[in-house]
Amino acid sequence: MGIFGGSFDRPGKGISKEEAAQRSYFDILGRHLWDLVKLNLLFVACNIVFLVAAALLILPYLFNLEEVVSSLFQGQVVLLPVLPFVPFLFMGPFIAGLTYVLRNWSRQEHAFIFSDFFEHTKKNWKQGLCLSVISTAITYVFLVAALYYLKSGLPVPLVLTLGAILAALLLIANFYTYPMVVTFQMKLKDILKNAWIFTVAKLPQNLFFLLIISLVHILLLWYTPLVWGVLMAVVLISWTGFTMNYYTWYVMDKYMMSRVFKEEPEEAVFEDVK
Repeated sequence: MGIFGGSFDRPGKGISKEEAAQRSYFDILGRHLWDLVKLNLLFVACNIVFLVAAALLILPYLFNLEEVVSSLFQGQVVLLPVLPFVPFLFMGPFIAGLTYVLRNWSRQEHAFIFSDFFEHTKKNWKQGLCLSVISTAITYVFLVAALYYLKSGLPVPLVLTLGAILAALLLIANFYTYPMVVTFQMKLKDILKNAWIFTVAKLPQNLFFLLIISLVHILLLWYTPLVWGVLMAVVLISWTGFTMNYYTWYVMDKYMMSRVFKEEPEEAVFEDVK
């Protein structure tokens, strides 16, 4: 597999090059807007136990936020409570199912919301679970490290700047992991390696899409947190995933799927292994 690793065996039929080249973000978004709502509701329903558990574990700290922040910065040891992070460890398989449906829509292929979601949740549960454990653990370590360095005496602007850069890189890497899981037969280490390759190689474009997604969430949270919560339950999760998949499919098609066509140049359709 060269620098990418993994296997690109291809049993299924996809779309033509001409159709893929004519993709329009807003056209696809408009056609699938109601589908995004249904998919979002399905994803939330499947994760309702984890989401409720996370909310119940986080709420006590939010009610005493000033005291919690004060204790974190005044204490000698900076350790965040672990329990609020635990529910997020188990959401990876459902993210894989969500990603498969969104990936198909983003490349203008059909997907059945319920059957394809559950089929690929089950099919990719191992790697999906591993990714959610890894991403949750990294998030926890990152936040603990950020608090430690903020207390270390280093210039706060420097710590915040470096932290923001690292956070952006970690978030962008997540753009690519789940789409690769549901598209290619690859080992987890190859998926993570390729995600970092694409994160760095396409950094300006990645930052553009990250900025758009982040601004939508930040502005809603800042001005209307209640509206943000309602939209997250209704459509914002699937919209975020669709926007990510719309761009990452372009990158994966250009740099990974193209290797398949070099092996079979007479074939006129995109195909994948899942």
